[in-house]
Amino acid sequence: MTLVGESPRASGDQMLAQLQTAERVMVCVSSSADAPRVIRAGARIAGRLGARWYAVYVETPREAPGHIKRADQDALQRSIALAKELGADIVRVKADRPADGLIAFAKREGITHVIFGQTARSRWEILLKGSTLNRFLEEVRDAAVQVVPLVETG
Repeated sequence: MTLVGESPRASGDQMLAQLQTAERVMVCVSSSADAPRVIRAGARIAGRLGARWYAVYVETPREAPGHIKRADQDALQRSIALAKELGADIVRVKADRPADGLIAFAKREGITHVIFGQTARSRWEILLKGSTLNRFLEEVRDAAVQVVPLVETG
C-alpha cells in the first residue's frame, strides 16, 4: 500500500546507482584446445560492455604443478598469454573442483557476466560426475551466463 507522499518507485539517486553498476566479466579458462575461442568471445563481450574482465583458471589438485600433463600446461600457458594480450586480469584460483573456485570468485568479485566453453564430456559423464556449468547456475543466480560451443571437427 502506498501512503500519500510516498513513491512506489526508486528515487533518482537509487536509479542512477543501479545504472552505473560496473559490469564485470569472468571468462572460464581451461587447458582445452577450444579455450582461445572462449577467451576471444569473452574479450569481445567485455569490450562491448566496457567492462573489466577476468580470465579465471581453477587449479585443482590434479592440475597442480608437478601433476598437470605437459601438453595441458603448455595449452594453458598459451591461453593465459592470449587473455593477457587481450586485456584480461589473470586469476588463478585453487579449489578441489572447478565449480567451487568459479562460484567463489564470481560471488566475491560481483561478476555480472560469465563465459563458459561447452563441455566435451558425454551426457553419461555429466550424469555420473555432475556439471560445472549446472552447479554454477544453481549457486550464482545474478550473473548472465553464455556458453561458447565447441568447434565441430570432421
